[in-house]
Amino acid sequence: MKLKLATVLFLGFAVPAFAGETVTLYSNPTCSCCQDYADYLKANGYEVKVVLDENYEKVATDAGMPEQGIGCHVAVLDGYTMSGFIPVKFIEKLTTEKPDVSGITLPGMRMDAPLMAEDALKTLQVYAYGPSGTSLFPVE
Repeated sequence: MKLKLATVLFLGFAVPAFAGETVTLYSNPTCSCCQDYADYLKANGYEVKVVLDENYEKVATDAGMPEQGIGCHVAVLDGYTMSGFIPVKFIEKLTTEKPDVSGITLPGMRMDAPLMAEDALKTLQVYAYGPSGTSLFPVE
């Protein structure tokens, strides 16, 4: 971490804390929208490894994600499993606060979610799930 901090100070600008973290994105090979989400994550500083796998849902079910929360791709980052077009703001909250959950999901085909205006982000219904059940995962 000291090297990264020194590099940031030398360059004179701040790099998001999550920059350089690798998201593994398991995707349905027949889906045409998952690459858009991978591109969105890359544009926000994440490295993305895309795994095309028609059995991608197994990653989610193995993590305990409710079936109704599984979309056309499943992302894994920092031990958490995520599904849907989840905006980075929610991912940052998850990986920074590290709640005792298995992951988060944004059910439905909300392809516009990451690109939504700040006010619209407040209306998204992202859910956290884990051994103790499912609950809303709001971002303030």
